[in-house]
Amino acid sequence: MKKIARIIHKTITGFTILWPVFLWGASALNASAHGGEYLANETAWLHWNLTPEMMVTSVLVLIVYWRGMARRRHVLNPPSVWRHVSFFAGIAVVFLALQSPIDPIAERLFSVHQIQHLLLRMLGPMLITLSWPQGVLIAGLPVSIRRQVLAPTVSNGVLQSVFQFLSRAPVAFVVFLTSLYFWQIPIIHNAAILNGALHYVMHITMLAAGLLFFYLMFDRRGSPAGIPYPVRILMLIGAAISNTLIGSITTLKTVVVYTAYDIDGRLFGLTPLADESIGGYVMWMPASMMCLIAILLVLHAGGKQEERHYARSTEWTASNSAALAYPETAEELRIKVKTVNRSMGLTLAMVSASMFILALSTVIAIHVLF
Repeated sequence: MKKIARIIHKTITGFTILWPVFLWGASALNASAHGGEYLANETAWLHWNLTPEMMVTSVLVLIVYWRGMARRRHVLNPPSVWRHVSFFAGIAVVFLALQSPIDPIAERLFSVHQIQHLLLRMLGPMLITLSWPQGVLIAGLPVSIRRQVLAPTVSNGVLQSVFQFLSRAPVAFVVFLTSLYFWQIPIIHNAAILNGALHYVMHITMLAAGLLFFYLMFDRRGSPAGIPYPVRILMLIGAAISNTLIGSITTLKTVVVYTAYDIDGRLFGLTPLADESIGGYVMWMPASMMCLIAILLVLHAGGKQEERHYARSTEWTASNSAALAYPETAEELRIKVKTVNRSMGLTLAMVSASMFILALSTVIAIHVLF
């Protein structure tokens, strides 16, 4: 494992140094690729929509994280290799969503646009927050920035109040759903396609909502500091149901509603209705599967927390050795695990009930609307 960590560390170091050179060269070669209106079917996947603000931001984040990795390498419990991999994969996903050929093609195809939104709103934020990178990023910042910028910012009362409000489970859930449903309203979606500034706001709000939501879902702190694990699962199930509803409606509708894509023409010979049906399927199935994966991760994290709690409660020390409650009979064992079993049973019951509701709501939506 240490050998793998050293290899990854060296790879990341080289990648961080060479990435600006690669981006500069790619930017020079693709300077004309800034919008979907210039695309042709034959060369669409060769156009990289590289922008200075995204390139500089990505490189700075990588440098800060790499510095933090180096500084925290010798701490008592350093982040695992897989957390580093998850963070860099998340940054790569966001970068590809905004700078690769996906971005200009998304201006000409609703289906590819929904893939881009899936990367920005779900996959990228999931990978980044799963790595729990705050400590590494803070360690990577220069001391002057930590003292003069970061400390006053995080201690600001107004900002703390805003973050605490947004971190409430109902608020974060509504923000996450709104970031999908609001931008799928046809008149607003069409306006965003035709207006660069509004399109930028669309992407920023989706990314921010995804980071907030999955930060709370993968919070390594249990209740009361974090949201209780059963509530997290319920929120993820609600997100899956919302994806299913809007995805099934968009997939099975019989009229074209996102007409902005037809101004310059849709790519690859897709008809407008077929394009929008594929986009609806992306919102329906892949997005819902991402929620199910997140549920499994949250269940795993909840189980690990129970193990840590049990280990602490039965830790053998000189002061509590006589008071340890090791069960000696079946009845004592039943009492000891009663709370844990009840919590797990309730969680599994909610998952089962929600899957039934998910399937039922899809059938009802299809029957009523079509």
